[in-house]
Amino acid sequence: MYQSTITLKSISILSGYSVSTVSKALNGKSDISSKTKELIKNIAVEHNYVPNFSALSLRKQQTKTLAIIVPEIADSCYGSIISEIQEFSFKHGYRLLVFQSFYSQEKEEQCLKNINDGSVDAAIMISNFKQDNSSIFINNQLPIEYIEISNHQSKKSLKEQVIISFKKSLKQLIS
Repeated sequence: MYQSTITLKSISILSGYSVSTVSKALNGKSDISSKTKELIKNIAVEHNYVPNFSALSLRKQQTKTLAIIVPEIADSCYGSIISEIQEFSFKHGYRLLVFQSFYSQEKEEQCLKNINDGSVDAAIMISNFKQDNSSIFINNQLPIEYIEISNHQSKKSLKEQVIISFKKSLKQLIS
């Protein structure tokens, strides 16, 4: 796994400030002087510091990651949906994980099991199967927006429905 070449502890040693002060400076806390913030931020930039995303997720109890499960990425409709959702996610500071079910109910369930481990904050599933009351939905602690594909629904209508559902889910997470 790739990690930043420099840690908060390393920046602390280089700057002469405590790890706590370094963390506060990098997070823009007001109780740190602007001179200290500037010094610490310059060291961080110079050494390509990247915050440890896993540590942040644990501390904040939020991964800032969303998931979407689509039947097939190669379908231009789903590719277009994913593109728009990812752009919207980035604007709000979220990452997007994309899963393909390949039109298989078994693979949909496998995808849901994979993301029910705390690695994402919410998910959207686009499926051509009816949502039943299977244990995968009942026992899932994750907010899931389920969108059933209808044979009578146009691709444009499906895209609009998914985008609206996604934005609604993201707004609930943000508020």
